[in-house]
Amino acid sequence: MLTTLLLVLLTFLALLAWARALRALAEAHGLQSVGVPALAAPTTPAAPNQKSDLSNQKFSALLVAAVTAGAAGLFLYRWLVVHRAWQPVSAHVDGLLLIAALLGGLVLYVQARPRITGFAAFALPLLALVLAWAICAAHFTYRPFALNTLHPLWHLLHLASVYAGTALAAVAAVAGTMFLYLERRLKRRRPLPQPIASLEAIETLIIRTATLGFALLTLGLVAGVVILFDAPADAGPLPVYAYAPKLALATLAWLAYALVMNVRHTSSFRGSRAAWLAIVGLVLLLATYGLVTGTSSHGDATTTPTRDQPSAISHQPFANSREVL
Repeated sequence: MLTTLLLVLLTFLALLAWARALRALAEAHGLQSVGVPALAAPTTPAAPNQKSDLSNQKFSALLVAAVTAGAAGLFLYRWLVVHRAWQPVSAHVDGLLLIAALLGGLVLYVQARPRITGFAAFALPLLALVLAWAICAAHFTYRPFALNTLHPLWHLLHLASVYAGTALAAVAAVAGTMFLYLERRLKRRRPLPQPIASLEAIETLIIRTATLGFALLTLGLVAGVVILFDAPADAGPLPVYAYAPKLALATLAWLAYALVMNVRHTSSFRGSRAAWLAIVGLVLLLATYGLVTGTSSHGDATTTPTRDQPSAISHQPFANSREVL
């Protein structure tokens, strides 16, 4: 129950940070729309609005830092206190917490760079969505992973690579959304809020994060295939062919990021096409997670720990039951 309550609090803080970031972006746009040129020195009446804009940005950054620290702290709490096992990711909620912590840290890092201003207003809704999903994974659809089917190092490599790669894929998708929004406004000759990142800087961010995400997803995909085909036949409740949709979606996402990674070497997928590929790749990854949740909750009641049954991934009774979350 503690995990759920803390996740609700973190989700609220993420939404509040998003509201502050949107307000800062709107005030910056308002300064330009009332006639303050982007390259000109601000006039005296605009100074209070610019101070308010800076205040909103700083407060939003503080909230994002609090959410990031909270997600990281809750992840460590579940690892060291709840599960009491060396495996840090023992359930889907742990992976979502890892994504939230990494995504929050990446948002702070990107937003602090002078060339990528305005990024938080586009990224924080996704951070709030990940935390809201973690609430569902902790309270409504909680199922521990079956981590006893193969050598634990393969599981650690698979889970850590996939979740960390998803965090980088999320940054690429957010940058893609930001690119498409700014490009659309430029094509319609509408004014842009200032300061805001250039399309070139956003495209560079898409390529770099997609490249890192591609490398991690490759490791996770290879480890997942090894786990799937080398595990004993009676280790899981589903046959091997039942996991084909997951492999298909994961492979499609992998191909999407492979194309984005090679954008610099071809003109066919630059600009908006690279942005769309980054967004589609993240959607495919989220669909894969949805299939994982659905299949793990189907016919897997024998692996779920109860009050009278110790967890398969911990030597402590009730370590993975929902009552202690």
